[in-house]
This record gives sequence, structure tokens and C-alpha cells, in this order.
Amino acid sequence: MKIVITGGCGYVGSKIAQRLLSTGHEILIIENFSTSVEDELKDCQIVKCDITNPKDLANLKVTGYDALLHLAAQSSGPKSFEIPDIDIKINILGTLNMINWCRDNDIDRIIFASSFVVYGDNPNTEVLSEDEICNPKSIYALSKYTCEQLLKIYAEPHGIKWNVLRMFNIYGPGQDLSRSDQGMVSIFLNLVKNKDYIGVQGSLDRFRDFIYIDDVVQGWELCLLNNNVINQVFNLGSGTKTYLSTLIDTLLEVYEKTGQVKVEEIGSTPGDIMGCYADISKISDQLGYNPRFSLNRGVELFKKWADNV
Repeated sequence: MKIVITGGCGYVGSKIAQRLLSTGHEILIIENFSTSVEDELKDCQIVKCDITNPKDLANLKVTGYDALLHLAAQSSGPKSFEIPDIDIKINILGTLNMINWCRDNDIDRIIFASSFVVYGDNPNTEVLSEDEICNPKSIYALSKYTCEQLLKIYAEPHGIKWNVLRMFNIYGPGQDLSRSDQGMVSIFLNLVKNKDYIGVQGSLDRFRDFIYIDDVVQGWELCLLNNNVINQVFNLGSGTKTYLSTLIDTLLEVYEKTGQVKVEEIGSTPGDIMGCYADISKISDQLGYNPRFSLNRGVELFKKWADNV
């Protein structure tokens, strides 16, 4: 297959690109180079292009491509409150532009990188199926949910098939350990590795669904290769409920620092949710998805990589 990936030099996009390259697919990456892992993507074409600029996209003509994997986005919930216009411009306008670009270049399928944060807090259930009502609590979450709606009400009537993958908390080798505004596992791994004090913004009783990067890539590949599940939303998570306190305890254990690091709650983060985890029965039943990495195993592999960065 011939695949276009926006954000293909980012953390998740680059891992998907590497996997698809290794299995013989032809990859074109559209990037603004805000992040870059080019050294790992030498076998694919990378084009610099601003997806928020229709003129840039108009100059990028392609033929014979089968699908767009759309991962380019501003990806931090906290940052979306500080500079909300970036989410509106990159996430929403960028997605609209990519839908139009697909129409102009005869690409009839889009798989979109969404997030579990579109659900918001659900007072009735902790485990979320794709049928739950969405109630975004941050500008970032709102932008992702708006993009999902654009696919349904704008792309689909124009003959473009779509899938939405609502990814839960991703972690693993290659993640940017310097960022403190996204990536809960990477944030706390970095703190456990380097500090003897951790101030937690929010309750330690919060819980999440942590999914190892290789399981994320598995979900994307399965979705791409299945043309019988079009115009549907899928949760992409581990299906396991993990308390924040458990995550920190696991990190302390892996780093052999149990009892050596002071951990305390110091406030909250705007737009944060108390907790949820994924019902993965739909993606498992329809796509054969099977997460393979437990939290302990994933954290061990993440530590091994982080210690050599």
C-alpha cells in the first residue's frame, strides 16, 4: 500500500511509519518539523508542509495513495488552555484542510488520531465504550472531538471512508522525557529517575489506561489493513485500570527506589479528569487487537531505553 502520514516524525507517527516500512509499504510523511526523528525514517519520503496553509497543500500533489493516517496535532491538554488558538488552527483547521487535500488527490480513506479525553468525566461508568457520550473538558479534547465530527459530517458525504482511534495514555521508548505537559508515564519516569521528591498535581487516586507504544502501533496497523470496518470509532488502550499511585509505585520498584522518594499531592491541573479506562471489546472483536504489554513489562522496557538516552 501507499500511505500518507501527517505528523510522521512525531513520537507515535514515527513508530507507525517504521512498522509499515518494515512490512513493505510505501510511506510519504507530511511534516512541519516541530519534532524530528528523521534518522529512523531514511527509507521514506518526507515533505515539509504546513497543513494549516491551503496554499502549501495545493502545491503538494500525489497519485495512487491508498490512505491518510492523520496524526499531526497540538497534543497537550494543559497547553491548550494557555494557547487555545493553536489547537483550533492545527487540530481543527488542519484536519479540515487534510480532508480537502484527500479529495483533491483521490485518497478515499482517513484514519484519525483521536484521544480518550473526548469522553471527559463520566459519572456513570469508569470503563468507557465507544458508545458513551462525549463531554470534552479541555480545548484539546474539544478540538479532537470536533475533528471526529468533521470526518462524519464532511468527509463521509464526500466519499471519504474514515476511522477514528481514540488512544489512551501512551508510553514507551522514544518518548520525549523533557516534556512536562504530556505523557503521564514519561513525566513520572523522569521524576523517579532523577529526583527524590515528586509533587503530584491532582489526586493519587486518579486512574488511567496506560498503553505501551508497540500495542498502539499494532492497533493502527490492524485498522489500516482492514477495509471492512470503515466509518467507525475504536478505543485503543490496554483495557486495564491503573491508579496513579500504582504507576508511581511500579516506577519506584523498577528503579529500586521504593521508600526513597517523597510523593505528595500539590494541587490540580485544569481540564484533568478523575479517571477512566478503555473497553477494548470492539477493537478486539472486529480487528483482532490483543494488547501484549503489561504495565510492569512496558515500564521495564521504557526504563532500559531511558537509561541509555
